[in-house]
Amino acid sequence: MTALVKNEKRQHIRIPANRPVVMVINDASIFATMTDFSKHGIGFITQADVTRGDTVEVHFDISYNKGFHAFQFNATVKHCLKIEDKRHVGVRLKIDENQYTALFDEIYAA
Repeated sequence: MTALVKNEKRQHIRIPANRPVVMVINDASIFATMTDFSKHGIGFITQADVTRGDTVEVHFDISYNKGFHAFQFNATVKHCLKIEDKRHVGVRLKIDENQYTALFDEIYAA
């Protein structure tokens, strides 16, 4: 019997998402779409080319209690992969773990 080899490098399960996001890099606003999120990071699709190690400010809203809740936090770019004419950007959040656990739960519930 052949053993299955796990090639997945990710340490945390990704939850699919499709949510508009604004990233701010060097005072420039970059529009993106959130593709997934996990307990430690978020993935986006954008046309902007960002560099691994860049610090970005991330903004998005989620529906909450018959309204919207705005989120804003800093993150570090972990990768920027070219996919045709777009880029997939993965960021690690610079946020207290307890705060992010609450944020993760809210995003997951939305």
